[in-house]
Amino acid sequence: MERVGLKAKLRDRVGKGAARTLRRNGLVPGVLYGRGRDPMPLSVEARALHAALHTHAGQNVLIDLGLEGGDGETATVMVREVQRDIFRHHATHVDFHAISLTETIETHVPIVLIGTCRGVSEGGILEYRLREVVVECLPTQIPEQLELDVTDLVIGRALHASDLVVPEGVTLVTQVEDVLVTVSAPRVHEEAAAPEAAQGVPAEAAPAEAEEAPEAG
Repeated sequence: MERVGLKAKLRDRVGKGAARTLRRNGLVPGVLYGRGRDPMPLSVEARALHAALHTHAGQNVLIDLGLEGGDGETATVMVREVQRDIFRHHATHVDFHAISLTETIETHVPIVLIGTCRGVSEGGILEYRLREVVVECLPTQIPEQLELDVTDLVIGRALHASDLVVPEGVTLVTQVEDVLVTVSAPRVHEEAAAPEAAQGVPAEAAPAEAEEAPEAG
């Protein structure tokens, strides 16, 4: 499990106006909570946060968060939620959760498919039902991903959470009967009926021309 360092500054001002000012200065407002502490408003550099969240571990990365402006403590945290701008997709707020490396936690782990699916080779359509599962383990044992072999998956069949190979020390919280992927039969589209004229049906007769009015006598 990857582990990175990140510096944070305590915030003495909260609210929308203060948050907008932080963002204009390249900072992301956030909150640190967990392990019995009161919620602590803070801010981190946007670029540093982006780098921390783009390791192989993704959002499950372990972060040593150095707190400036307080007693200088360092907290081991994980990111619980990142709010993003709907247009630019950059982070606008982040929630950090303090954790202990000796206590198990629940977290989401992505599923990665491996192998060439037999059902797809036969013309079927592979469909995801779940793209991630919930596991419980120590923070240092969180897998970056769980692999699912779809090689022998045929049309009309499914693979379940029970088909995942889970590492030792990791407990699957997601129900084992939950469907992860299926292969459905290809959809058949009905051909449009040919026009009647193409089937030899005579076209309707053209309307008769109007009779000429009789000449005035």
